[in-house]
Amino acid sequence: MSNKVYKIGFISLLVLNILLTLVIWRGAKPPFEGGGNANFKNRISKNLGLTDEQEKIYFASAMVHQQEMSALQQDQRKLVKEYFDFLKLPEVSEQEKQEKLDAIAKTESRKAEITFKHFEELKELCNEEQQEAFGSIIKNLQQILLRGGGNNPPPPKDR
Repeated sequence: MSNKVYKIGFISLLVLNILLTLVIWRGAKPPFEGGGNANFKNRISKNLGLTDEQEKIYFASAMVHQQEMSALQQDQRKLVKEYFDFLKLPEVSEQEKQEKLDAIAKTESRKAEITFKHFEELKELCNEEQQEAFGSIIKNLQQILLRGGGNNPPPPKDR
Protein backbone atom coordinates (compact mmCIF):
# COMPACT_ATOMS: atom_id res chain seq x y z
CA MET A 1 0.00 0.00 0.00
CA SER A 2 1.14 3.49 -0.63
CA ASN A 3 2.23 5.98 1.98
CA LYS A 4 -0.75 8.15 1.05
CA VAL A 5 -3.28 5.52 2.22
CA TYR A 6 -1.53 5.20 5.58
CA LYS A 7 -1.50 8.98 6.04
CA ILE A 8 -5.21 9.23 5.27
CA GLY A 9 -5.97 6.36 7.66
CA PHE A 10 -3.83 7.88 10.41
CA ILE A 11 -5.46 11.31 10.05
CA SER A 12 -8.94 9.76 10.00
CA LEU A 13 -8.28 7.79 13.19
CA LEU A 14 -6.76 10.84 14.86
CA VAL A 15 -9.81 12.98 14.05
CA LEU A 16 -12.14 10.19 15.24
CA ASN A 17 -10.25 9.85 18.53
CA ILE A 18 -10.36 13.61 19.12
CA LEU A 19 -14.12 13.67 18.42
CA LEU A 20 -14.77 10.74 20.77
CA THR A 21 -12.69 12.37 23.49
CA LEU A 22 -14.67 15.60 23.14
CA VAL A 23 -18.00 13.75 23.25
CA ILE A 24 -17.00 11.84 26.37
CA TRP A 25 -15.51 14.92 28.05
CA ARG A 26 -18.48 17.19 27.29
CA GLY A 27 -21.00 14.44 28.09
CA ALA A 28 -19.76 13.98 31.64
CA LYS A 29 -22.07 15.71 34.09
CA PRO A 30 -21.12 16.66 37.62
CA PRO A 31 -22.91 14.83 40.41
CA PHE A 32 -25.86 16.63 41.94
CA GLU A 33 -27.02 17.02 45.48
CA GLY A 34 -29.41 14.40 46.73
CA GLY A 35 -30.58 11.13 45.30
CA GLY A 36 -32.44 10.15 42.20
CA ASN A 37 -32.69 11.91 38.91
CA ALA A 38 -32.20 15.64 39.49
CA ASN A 39 -34.49 16.64 36.63
CA PHE A 40 -37.26 14.35 37.87
CA LYS A 41 -36.94 15.69 41.43
CA ASN A 42 -37.03 19.27 40.22
CA ARG A 43 -40.02 18.58 37.96
CA ILE A 44 -41.90 17.04 40.87
CA SER A 45 -41.06 19.99 43.09
CA LYS A 46 -42.13 22.47 40.43
CA ASN A 47 -45.32 20.59 39.46
CA LEU A 48 -46.41 20.35 43.08
CA GLY A 49 -45.37 23.90 43.89
CA LEU A 50 -43.35 22.84 46.92
CA THR A 51 -42.17 25.55 49.26
CA ASP A 52 -38.45 25.87 50.01
CA GLU A 53 -38.95 24.02 53.30
CA GLN A 54 -40.97 21.24 51.67
CA GLU A 55 -38.37 20.94 48.91
CA LYS A 56 -35.57 20.63 51.46
CA ILE A 57 -37.38 17.78 53.22
CA TYR A 58 -38.31 16.12 49.92
CA PHE A 59 -34.74 16.28 48.55
CA ALA A 60 -33.38 14.77 51.78
CA SER A 61 -35.94 11.99 51.49
CA ALA A 62 -34.96 11.48 47.85
CA MET A 63 -31.32 11.10 48.85
CA VAL A 64 -32.17 8.41 51.39
CA HIS A 65 -34.42 6.70 48.84
CA GLN A 66 -31.67 6.70 46.22
CA GLN A 67 -29.14 5.25 48.66
CA GLU A 68 -31.53 2.46 49.65
CA MET A 69 -32.34 1.72 46.01
CA SER A 70 -28.67 1.62 45.03
CA ALA A 71 -27.93 -0.89 47.79
CA LEU A 72 -30.87 -3.05 46.73
CA GLN A 73 -29.87 -2.89 43.07
CA GLN A 74 -26.36 -4.05 43.98
CA ASP A 75 -27.83 -6.92 45.99
CA GLN A 76 -30.13 -7.82 43.13
CA ARG A 77 -27.30 -7.79 40.56
CA LYS A 78 -25.32 -10.10 42.84
CA LEU A 79 -28.26 -12.46 43.23
CA VAL A 80 -28.94 -12.58 39.50
CA LYS A 81 -25.25 -13.24 38.82
CA GLU A 82 -25.28 -16.07 41.36
CA TYR A 83 -28.43 -17.48 39.77
CA PHE A 84 -26.86 -17.56 36.33
CA ASP A 85 -23.64 -18.94 37.78
CA PHE A 86 -25.67 -22.08 38.43
CA LEU A 87 -25.32 -22.72 34.69
CA LYS A 88 -21.59 -23.28 35.22
CA LEU A 89 -22.24 -26.13 37.63
CA PRO A 90 -22.77 -29.70 36.45
CA GLU A 91 -25.89 -30.05 38.56
CA VAL A 92 -28.13 -27.73 40.58
CA SER A 93 -31.15 -28.71 42.62
CA GLU A 94 -34.51 -27.15 41.85
CA GLN A 95 -34.67 -26.05 45.48
CA GLU A 96 -31.43 -24.02 45.15
CA LYS A 97 -32.68 -22.37 41.99
CA GLN A 98 -36.05 -21.59 43.57
CA GLU A 99 -34.42 -20.12 46.68
CA LYS A 100 -32.30 -17.79 44.53
CA LEU A 101 -35.36 -16.76 42.48
CA ASP A 102 -37.26 -16.08 45.70
CA ALA A 103 -34.42 -13.88 46.95
CA ILE A 104 -34.44 -11.96 43.65
CA ALA A 105 -38.21 -11.50 43.87
CA LYS A 106 -37.95 -10.38 47.50
CA THR A 107 -35.40 -7.74 46.51
CA GLU A 108 -37.64 -6.48 43.71
CA SER A 109 -40.58 -6.37 46.12
CA ARG A 110 -38.51 -4.40 48.62
CA LYS A 111 -37.61 -1.87 45.92
CA ALA A 112 -41.31 -1.33 45.19
CA GLU A 113 -42.06 -0.95 48.93
CA ILE A 114 -39.29 1.59 49.45
CA THR A 115 -40.39 3.64 46.45
CA PHE A 116 -44.02 3.55 47.59
CA LYS A 117 -42.98 4.69 51.08
CA HIS A 118 -40.88 7.51 49.61
CA PHE A 119 -43.80 8.90 47.62
CA GLU A 120 -46.19 8.32 50.51
CA GLU A 121 -43.92 10.60 52.58
CA LEU A 122 -43.99 13.17 49.78
CA LYS A 123 -47.79 13.04 49.68
CA GLU A 124 -47.98 13.59 53.44
CA LEU A 125 -45.66 16.58 53.03
CA CYS A 126 -48.09 18.25 50.61
CA ASN A 127 -50.94 20.56 51.51
CA GLU A 128 -54.45 19.98 50.11
CA GLU A 129 -53.86 22.00 46.94
CA GLN A 130 -50.59 20.20 46.24
CA GLN A 131 -52.19 16.82 46.84
CA GLU A 132 -54.61 17.52 43.99
CA ALA A 133 -51.63 17.75 41.61
CA PHE A 134 -50.11 14.63 43.15
CA GLY A 135 -52.08 12.30 40.84
CA SER A 136 -50.21 13.50 37.76
CA ILE A 137 -46.90 12.91 39.56
CA ILE A 138 -47.91 9.34 40.28
CA LYS A 139 -48.91 8.84 36.65
CA ASN A 140 -45.42 9.98 35.56
CA LEU A 141 -43.82 7.81 38.22
CA GLN A 142 -45.70 4.75 37.00
CA GLN A 143 -44.51 5.37 33.45
CA ILE A 144 -40.90 5.57 34.63
CA LEU A 145 -41.19 2.47 36.81
CA LEU A 146 -42.90 0.42 34.14
CA ARG A 147 -40.25 1.19 31.55
CA GLY A 148 -37.46 0.17 33.91
CA GLY A 149 -36.48 3.37 35.65
CA GLY A 150 -35.68 5.41 32.59
CA ASN A 151 -31.97 4.79 33.02
CA ASN A 152 -31.67 1.98 30.53
CA PRO A 153 -30.69 2.61 26.92
CA PRO A 154 -33.29 1.93 24.27
CA PRO A 155 -33.33 -1.57 22.81
CA PRO A 156 -31.12 -2.11 19.77
CA LYS A 157 -32.73 -1.53 16.40
CA ASP A 158 -33.02 -4.38 13.95
CA ARG A 159 -30.61 -3.96 11.10
